[in-house]
Amino acid sequence: MKKLIFVLLCIIFLATNGCRFHFAEVPVENNAYVVTDELGRTVKIPHKPQRIVSTTYGTDEVLLDLVDISRIVGLSKYAGNPDITFVTEAQREAVGHVVELNPENIMELNPDLVIISSAVSNGITEVLSGMGVPVYVSVTATTWDEVELKVQGMAKAVGESERGDQVVSRMRMKRKAIEEKLSVLSPNQEKTVVALSFRGIIGKRGTLFNEILKMAHVKNGADGIDIPKGAGVYLSNELIPSINPDVFLLPVWKTREGDDENEFKKELMQNPAYQDVKAVKNNQFIFFSERYKYVMSQHVTDSVEAVARAVYPELWE
Repeated sequence: MKKLIFVLLCIIFLATNGCRFHFAEVPVENNAYVVTDELGRTVKIPHKPQRIVSTTYGTDEVLLDLVDISRIVGLSKYAGNPDITFVTEAQREAVGHVVELNPENIMELNPDLVIISSAVSNGITEVLSGMGVPVYVSVTATTWDEVELKVQGMAKAVGESERGDQVVSRMRMKRKAIEEKLSVLSPNQEKTVVALSFRGIIGKRGTLFNEILKMAHVKNGADGIDIPKGAGVYLSNELIPSINPDVFLLPVWKTREGDDENEFKKELMQNPAYQDVKAVKNNQFIFFSERYKYVMSQHVTDSVEAVARAVYPELWE
Protein backbone atom coordinates (compact mmCIF):
# COMPACT_ATOMS: atom_id res chain seq x y z
CA MET A 1 0.00 0.00 0.00
CA LYS A 2 2.80 2.40 0.95
CA LYS A 3 4.56 1.58 -2.30
CA LEU A 4 1.39 2.38 -4.27
CA ILE A 5 1.02 5.74 -2.49
CA PHE A 6 4.67 6.58 -3.26
CA VAL A 7 4.19 5.81 -6.96
CA LEU A 8 1.03 7.93 -7.05
CA LEU A 9 2.88 10.85 -5.42
CA CYS A 10 5.65 10.59 -8.02
CA ILE A 11 3.10 10.68 -10.83
CA ILE A 12 1.45 13.75 -9.31
CA PHE A 13 4.83 15.47 -8.91
CA LEU A 14 5.77 14.81 -12.51
CA ALA A 15 2.39 16.00 -13.71
CA THR A 16 2.55 19.27 -11.77
CA ASN A 17 6.28 20.06 -11.95
CA GLY A 18 8.10 17.96 -14.51
CA CYS A 19 5.75 18.81 -17.36
CA ARG A 20 6.38 22.52 -17.17
CA PHE A 21 10.01 21.83 -18.19
CA HIS A 22 9.06 19.28 -20.82
CA PHE A 23 8.01 21.74 -23.52
CA ALA A 24 11.12 23.89 -23.06
CA GLU A 25 13.46 20.95 -23.38
CA VAL A 26 12.05 19.40 -26.55
CA PRO A 27 13.33 22.06 -28.98
CA VAL A 28 16.55 22.45 -26.97
CA GLU A 29 17.37 18.76 -27.32
CA ASN A 30 16.41 18.72 -31.00
CA ASN A 31 18.73 21.62 -31.87
CA ALA A 32 21.45 21.25 -29.26
CA TYR A 33 25.07 20.65 -30.16
CA VAL A 34 28.25 20.18 -28.18
CA VAL A 35 31.65 21.82 -28.65
CA THR A 36 34.92 21.56 -26.78
CA ASP A 37 36.42 24.91 -25.86
CA GLU A 38 40.09 25.83 -25.62
CA LEU A 39 40.29 24.75 -21.99
CA GLY A 40 39.00 21.30 -22.94
CA ARG A 41 35.59 21.99 -21.39
CA THR A 42 32.54 20.38 -22.99
CA VAL A 43 30.02 23.11 -23.74
CA LYS A 44 26.45 22.17 -24.59
CA ILE A 45 24.74 24.84 -26.67
CA PRO A 46 20.93 24.38 -26.78
CA HIS A 47 20.46 26.01 -30.19
CA LYS A 48 22.26 28.22 -32.67
CA PRO A 49 22.84 31.26 -30.45
CA GLN A 50 21.00 34.47 -31.19
CA ARG A 51 22.02 36.55 -28.16
CA ILE A 52 25.81 36.32 -28.03
CA VAL A 53 27.99 38.28 -25.64
CA SER A 54 31.71 38.74 -26.29
CA THR A 55 33.88 39.93 -23.42
CA THR A 56 37.28 40.78 -24.97
CA TYR A 57 38.38 42.82 -27.97
CA GLY A 58 39.92 39.76 -29.66
CA THR A 59 36.73 37.72 -29.42
CA ASP A 60 34.75 40.80 -30.53
CA GLU A 61 36.75 40.97 -33.74
CA VAL A 62 36.44 37.28 -34.55
CA LEU A 63 32.73 37.19 -33.74
CA LEU A 64 31.91 40.10 -36.03
CA ASP A 65 33.40 38.17 -38.96
CA LEU A 66 31.44 35.01 -38.13
CA VAL A 67 27.85 36.10 -37.50
CA ASP A 68 25.37 38.73 -38.50
CA ILE A 69 25.62 41.64 -36.10
CA SER A 70 21.96 41.16 -35.14
CA ARG A 71 22.98 38.00 -33.26
CA ILE A 72 25.34 39.92 -30.96
CA VAL A 73 23.90 41.65 -27.89
CA GLY A 74 27.11 42.67 -26.15
CA LEU A 75 30.72 43.51 -26.98
CA SER A 76 33.70 44.22 -24.76
CA LYS A 77 34.31 47.63 -23.21
CA TYR A 78 37.07 48.28 -25.76
CA ALA A 79 34.73 48.09 -28.76
CA GLY A 80 34.96 51.22 -30.87
CA ASN A 81 38.34 52.36 -29.50
CA PRO A 82 40.60 52.57 -32.59
CA ASP A 83 43.77 52.57 -30.47
CA ILE A 84 43.25 48.96 -29.32
CA THR A 85 40.61 47.28 -31.48
CA PHE A 86 39.52 46.83 -35.08
CA VAL A 87 35.86 47.03 -33.99
CA THR A 88 34.45 50.29 -35.30
CA GLU A 89 32.32 52.77 -33.43
CA ALA A 90 29.51 52.07 -35.89
CA GLN A 91 29.65 48.36 -35.03
CA ARG A 92 29.60 49.11 -31.32
CA GLU A 93 26.55 51.33 -31.75
CA ALA A 94 24.81 48.72 -33.90
CA VAL A 95 25.22 46.12 -31.14
CA GLY A 96 24.07 48.63 -28.55
CA HIS A 97 25.77 47.31 -25.41
CA VAL A 98 29.28 46.90 -24.05
CA VAL A 99 29.99 44.76 -21.02
CA GLU A 100 32.38 44.74 -18.11
CA LEU A 101 33.91 41.48 -16.95
CA ASN A 102 31.36 40.76 -14.27
CA PRO A 103 28.51 38.21 -14.33
CA GLU A 104 25.78 40.64 -13.29
CA ASN A 105 26.53 43.02 -16.15
CA ILE A 106 26.62 40.14 -18.63
CA MET A 107 23.43 38.45 -17.38
CA GLU A 108 21.45 41.67 -17.81
CA LEU A 109 21.64 41.02 -21.56
CA ASN A 110 20.02 37.57 -21.23
CA PRO A 111 22.69 35.85 -23.36
CA ASP A 112 22.36 32.39 -24.86
CA LEU A 113 26.14 32.18 -25.36
CA VAL A 114 29.02 34.03 -23.70
CA ILE A 115 32.47 33.99 -25.25
CA ILE A 116 35.36 34.58 -22.87
CA SER A 117 39.13 34.62 -23.34
CA SER A 118 41.31 32.10 -21.54
CA ALA A 119 43.08 35.12 -20.03
CA VAL A 120 39.93 35.98 -18.06
CA SER A 121 39.51 34.75 -14.49
CA ASN A 122 38.08 31.24 -14.37
CA GLY A 123 35.74 32.39 -11.61
CA ILE A 124 33.63 34.38 -14.07
CA THR A 125 33.28 31.33 -16.30
CA GLU A 126 32.19 29.18 -13.36
CA VAL A 127 29.62 31.70 -12.14
CA LEU A 128 28.03 32.13 -15.58
CA SER A 129 28.04 28.38 -16.22
CA GLY A 130 26.44 27.86 -12.82
CA MET A 131 23.62 30.16 -13.93
CA GLY A 132 22.95 27.86 -16.86
CA VAL A 133 24.54 30.02 -19.57
CA PRO A 134 26.77 28.27 -22.13
CA VAL A 135 30.26 29.77 -21.85
CA TYR A 136 32.87 29.15 -24.53
CA VAL A 137 36.46 29.89 -23.49
CA SER A 138 38.60 31.02 -26.41
CA VAL A 139 42.38 30.68 -26.55
CA THR A 140 44.73 33.61 -25.90
CA ALA A 141 46.78 33.12 -29.03
CA THR A 142 50.58 33.34 -29.04
CA THR A 143 51.14 31.93 -32.55
CA TRP A 144 49.58 32.08 -36.00
CA ASP A 145 48.31 28.50 -35.66
CA GLU A 146 46.57 29.37 -32.40
CA VAL A 147 44.82 32.29 -34.10
CA GLU A 148 43.48 29.88 -36.70
CA LEU A 149 42.31 27.53 -33.93
CA LYS A 150 40.67 30.45 -32.15
CA VAL A 151 38.70 31.41 -35.26
CA GLN A 152 37.65 27.85 -36.06
CA GLY A 153 36.76 27.06 -32.45
CA MET A 154 34.57 30.12 -32.10
CA ALA A 155 32.99 29.37 -35.47
CA LYS A 156 31.88 25.96 -34.21
CA ALA A 157 30.53 27.49 -31.02
CA VAL A 158 28.30 29.94 -32.90
CA GLY A 159 27.23 27.31 -35.45
CA GLU A 160 29.15 28.83 -38.36
CA SER A 161 31.98 26.40 -39.14
CA GLU A 162 31.96 27.21 -42.85
CA ARG A 163 32.35 30.93 -42.21
CA GLY A 164 35.21 30.15 -39.87
CA ASP A 165 36.96 28.24 -42.64
CA GLN A 166 36.42 31.20 -44.96
CA VAL A 167 38.00 33.61 -42.48
CA VAL A 168 41.04 31.35 -42.12
CA SER A 169 41.31 31.03 -45.89
CA ARG A 170 41.38 34.82 -46.26
CA MET A 171 44.04 35.04 -43.55
CA ARG A 172 46.26 32.57 -45.38
CA MET A 173 45.80 34.28 -48.75
CA LYS A 174 46.72 37.68 -47.33
CA ARG A 175 49.74 36.25 -45.50
CA LYS A 176 50.94 34.67 -48.73
CA ALA A 177 50.60 37.97 -50.62
CA ILE A 178 52.57 39.83 -47.93
CA GLU A 179 55.29 37.18 -47.90
CA GLU A 180 55.66 37.43 -51.67
CA LYS A 181 56.24 41.17 -51.38
CA LEU A 182 58.75 40.79 -48.54
CA SER A 183 60.64 37.88 -50.11
CA VAL A 184 62.91 40.36 -51.92
CA LEU A 185 64.60 41.13 -48.58
CA SER A 186 67.72 39.17 -47.74
CA PRO A 187 68.41 38.39 -44.06
CA ASN A 188 71.04 41.12 -43.81
CA GLN A 189 68.53 43.66 -45.12
CA GLU A 190 66.05 42.95 -42.34
CA LYS A 191 65.87 45.73 -39.79
CA THR A 192 65.92 45.48 -36.01
CA VAL A 193 62.86 46.95 -34.32
CA VAL A 194 61.97 47.73 -30.72
CA ALA A 195 58.23 48.08 -30.03
CA LEU A 196 57.28 50.18 -27.03
CA SER A 197 54.37 50.92 -24.76
CA PHE A 198 54.45 53.89 -22.42
CA ARG A 199 55.77 51.48 -19.79
CA GLY A 200 58.55 49.80 -21.73
CA ILE A 201 59.46 47.19 -24.34
CA ILE A 202 56.76 44.81 -25.60
CA GLY A 203 56.74 41.81 -27.92
CA LYS A 204 58.83 39.49 -25.79
CA ARG A 205 59.58 35.92 -26.80
CA GLY A 206 56.47 33.73 -26.68
CA THR A 207 54.01 36.47 -27.62
CA LEU A 208 51.97 36.81 -30.79
CA PHE A 209 53.54 40.17 -31.61
CA ASN A 210 56.96 38.54 -31.63
CA GLU A 211 55.59 36.14 -34.26
CA ILE A 212 54.11 39.05 -36.19
CA LEU A 213 57.46 40.85 -36.36
CA LYS A 214 59.11 37.71 -37.70
CA MET A 215 56.41 37.31 -40.36
CA ALA A 216 57.05 40.95 -41.34
CA HIS A 217 60.75 40.09 -41.88
CA VAL A 218 61.73 42.24 -38.92
CA LYS A 219 64.27 41.35 -36.23
CA ASN A 220 62.61 41.84 -32.86
CA GLY A 221 64.93 43.55 -30.39
CA ALA A 222 62.97 42.04 -27.49
CA ASP A 223 63.29 38.47 -28.75
CA GLY A 224 66.70 37.94 -27.22
CA ILE A 225 65.78 39.35 -23.82
CA ASP A 226 64.91 36.91 -21.05
CA ILE A 227 61.73 38.35 -19.52
CA PRO A 228 59.87 36.48 -16.76
CA LYS A 229 56.25 35.67 -17.61
CA GLY A 230 53.98 38.57 -16.78
CA ALA A 231 56.84 41.04 -16.52
CA GLY A 232 57.53 44.12 -18.61
CA VAL A 233 60.90 45.57 -19.49
CA TYR A 234 61.32 49.21 -18.67
CA LEU A 235 63.62 51.38 -20.72
CA SER A 236 67.14 51.68 -19.39
CA ASN A 237 70.26 53.53 -20.45
CA GLU A 238 72.00 50.18 -20.94
CA LEU A 239 69.33 48.04 -22.60
CA ILE A 240 68.41 50.17 -25.62
CA PRO A 241 72.02 50.79 -26.74
CA SER A 242 72.76 47.07 -26.38
CA ILE A 243 69.89 46.27 -28.78
CA ASN A 244 70.72 49.23 -31.05
CA PRO A 245 67.47 49.12 -33.05
CA ASP A 246 67.02 50.56 -36.51
CA VAL A 247 63.43 51.57 -35.76
CA PHE A 248 61.29 52.36 -32.72
CA LEU A 249 57.56 51.56 -32.87
CA LEU A 250 56.10 54.11 -30.46
CA PRO A 251 52.89 53.89 -28.40
CA VAL A 252 49.67 55.81 -29.06
CA TRP A 253 47.20 54.13 -26.66
CA LYS A 254 47.03 56.20 -23.49
CA THR A 255 46.09 54.10 -20.46
CA ARG A 256 47.23 56.41 -17.69
CA GLU A 257 47.00 60.12 -16.97
CA GLY A 258 50.09 61.86 -18.29
CA ASP A 259 50.72 59.48 -21.20
CA ASP A 260 51.84 61.65 -24.12
CA GLU A 261 53.30 60.15 -27.27
CA ASN A 262 55.11 63.31 -28.34
CA GLU A 263 56.77 63.76 -24.94
CA PHE A 264 57.67 60.07 -24.97
CA LYS A 265 59.39 60.45 -28.34
CA LYS A 266 61.17 63.59 -27.17
CA GLU A 267 62.59 61.77 -24.13
CA LEU A 268 63.97 59.02 -26.34
CA MET A 269 65.50 61.48 -28.79
CA GLN A 270 67.13 63.60 -26.11
CA ASN A 271 68.42 60.84 -23.83
CA PRO A 272 72.22 61.22 -23.89
CA ALA A 273 72.65 57.44 -23.55
CA TYR A 274 70.77 56.85 -26.82
CA GLN A 275 72.61 59.25 -29.11
CA ASP A 276 74.53 56.47 -30.87
CA VAL A 277 71.47 54.25 -31.30
CA LYS A 278 70.71 53.88 -35.02
CA ALA A 279 67.01 54.69 -34.66
CA VAL A 280 67.85 57.96 -32.88
CA LYS A 281 70.62 58.96 -35.27
CA ASN A 282 68.37 58.34 -38.28
CA ASN A 283 65.19 59.69 -36.69
CA GLN A 284 63.34 56.40 -37.16
CA PHE A 285 60.44 56.89 -34.74
CA ILE A 286 57.10 55.50 -35.93
CA PHE A 287 53.86 55.95 -33.98
CA PHE A 288 52.24 52.54 -34.18
CA SER A 289 48.76 51.67 -32.95
CA GLU A 290 48.36 49.21 -30.11
CA ARG A 291 45.62 47.45 -32.03
CA TYR A 292 48.44 46.02 -34.14
CA LYS A 293 50.76 45.31 -31.20
CA TYR A 294 48.15 43.54 -29.06
CA VAL A 295 46.09 41.92 -31.83
CA MET A 296 44.36 38.67 -30.84
CA SER A 297 42.27 37.81 -33.87
CA GLN A 298 42.21 37.22 -37.63
CA HIS A 299 43.51 40.79 -37.95
CA VAL A 300 46.96 39.36 -37.28
CA THR A 301 47.40 39.65 -41.06
CA ASP A 302 46.65 43.37 -40.89
CA SER A 303 49.26 43.68 -38.17
CA VAL A 304 51.92 41.90 -40.24
CA GLU A 305 51.19 44.21 -43.17
CA ALA A 306 51.17 47.32 -40.96
CA VAL A 307 54.59 46.45 -39.50
CA ALA A 308 56.03 45.73 -42.94
CA ARG A 309 54.64 48.95 -44.41
CA ALA A 310 56.00 50.98 -41.49
CA VAL A 311 59.51 49.46 -41.57
CA TYR A 312 59.87 48.93 -45.33
CA PRO A 313 57.68 51.66 -46.92
CA GLU A 314 59.72 51.52 -50.13
CA LEU A 315 58.29 48.09 -50.93
CA TRP A 316 54.80 49.60 -51.15
CA GLU A 317 55.70 52.60 -53.30
